[in-house]
Amino acid sequence: MIVRCIDNLFQTDVLVEGREYEVRAERDGYYILSGFDKGFSKTRFEIVRACRSPSRGDETGGSLRKSAVTGA
Repeated sequence: MIVRCIDNLFQTDVLVEGREYEVRAERDGYYILSGFDKGFSKTRFEIVRACRSPSRGDETGGSLRKSAVTGA
């Protein structure tokens, strides 16, 4: 998943407001970002692009969408 920093308060030496970051993992309300060892509160970010979830069938991890071609 790709997230954008919307609040870098108290983290200005680490995070750049407006920059996009890749999320490696999520734990206890925190994102573990690629290139960082510590977690950052999810409230500091907005989701830019969610990764596809093969088990769920779409980009947001929701229900399967019907195909316009197959109707399935």
